[in-house]
Amino acid sequence: MQAHRAAGAVKTLRKASGSTKTETLGKLDTSPEPESPRPENPDKLDQVLRLIEDSLHLQRVALLEPGRILRFFHDALTQVALCLPEAAEDYTQKSILKHRSFHRARLLAAVQAMGLIGPKTTLCDIGANIGNDAVYFGKVLGARRIVAFEPLPLTHATLRRNLDLNGLGEAHAYNCMLGEASGRGRVARFNPRNLAATSFAASDGGPIPMVALDDLIDAEELQGLGFVKLDAEGDELAILRGGAKVLTSLRPALWLTLRGGALAQAKALLQPMGYAAHSIGAQDHIFTAK
Repeated sequence: MQAHRAAGAVKTLRKASGSTKTETLGKLDTSPEPESPRPENPDKLDQVLRLIEDSLHLQRVALLEPGRILRFFHDALTQVALCLPEAAEDYTQKSILKHRSFHRARLLAAVQAMGLIGPKTTLCDIGANIGNDAVYFGKVLGARRIVAFEPLPLTHATLRRNLDLNGLGEAHAYNCMLGEASGRGRVARFNPRNLAATSFAASDGGPIPMVALDDLIDAEELQGLGFVKLDAEGDELAILRGGAKVLTSLRPALWLTLRGGALAQAKALLQPMGYAAHSIGAQDHIFTAK
């Protein structure tokens, strides 16, 4: 009787599943599960998702305050205002607007955790772009004096605006490039979708003034220099060579963004001056004087 019932159960399972193979009660079916259906055209799906994100971004831009100003709270304590005039296209400004936060916030927090910037710090921001980092240093960390350098006139105007918006009107913002020697320079590469990636090159008779950091060693603005942030799209080593006297005499901590094999070259240059490197990101490194 039990065998008859078991046979009937097998037949019932066959009918319910529509399967032609024998199924045995009490044994695990090890046949592979059917694969989930895949999108017929994944590239088309990606295009649709990008279009949706682009539409959302344009809505965010349209909702900015007059003058394309974004206001947000950092750590729920400090209100920050940033002017984002190129937010429709520029990578950095799009990131700030999307996340309603500082760009590269994780790296800025890592620098803060090292305790290198405080109320007595004079610092240089070389390659300041629109002032994302300079505002963090001044508004969040309370740096005493900020000396910023931004060669591109378009972004320099926004840098000045953002310093003023955050009560940092006493900060110095220079529309010039830094190099190994003082002279003139020009734009070498420009991308309106990533203004921070603009690169520059020394050029006799070029339209952009170029200054070596060592030529500013006696300037009042640099007295007591304690920190330098340097992100110059490949010109970092030339700028460091042009600031060797400043580095050996004032011994500021350095935040360098280095691409390709530049880290090894930077170590070779700075270690004889007594600097040691600490990585805070794939391309970002803190050098402190021993």
